Amino acid sequence: MEASFRKLPRASDSDEEHKLFWPQHSEFVRLASKFGAKIVPFGVVGEDDICQMVFDYNDQMKIPFLKNLIEEITHDTIKLRNGEEGEVGNQDLHVPGIIPKIPGRFYVYFGKPIETKGREKELNDKDKAQGVYLEVKSEVERCMAYLKVKRESDPYRNIFPRLLYYLSHGFTSEIPTFDLRIH
Repeated sequence: MEASFRKLPRASDSDEEHKLFWPQHSEFVRLASKFGAKIVPFGVVGEDDICQMVFDYNDQMKIPFLKNLIEEITHDTIKLRNGEEGEVGNQDLHVPGIIPKIPGRFYVYFGKPIETKGREKELNDKDKAQGVYLEVKSEVERCMAYLKVKRESDPYRNIFPRLLYYLSHGFTSEIPTFDLRIH
């Protein structure tokens, strides 16, 4: 996946919640077109219902012992993002401190597929590949925005209503979900 989450949000970091950090380059579009692959954008929401961040990278870097350990581990590992610059290319390896929550529900929505087959020459051009990249990015963000809105009105978002539903309808029954069409 080209985009990535920078960190799990703290309760006070609502501006970071569900925010994707996209690299500057659109290389995956050019690679997909080289092989005629179909790009299927999708959104996922619900990870914040699993755990709460309590000890992030910035907290760890304030403790000299942990800072040295993180720098040593990062220095000794193979760089997977050679050639990348900025934050994406210079991420330190670390494990965030988290506290588990009572499990919520994950929501996944697949967007409109983008065909690259037959567009190899067109998408070899960096500007045209960047246009498709922006289309993918927009579709992913649209899927996530839709899921965030729908999740708020889901009566079965928390585990307890789901357990009650199973108790009253049987454990093999399927818990209802919202209408999956984006209007």
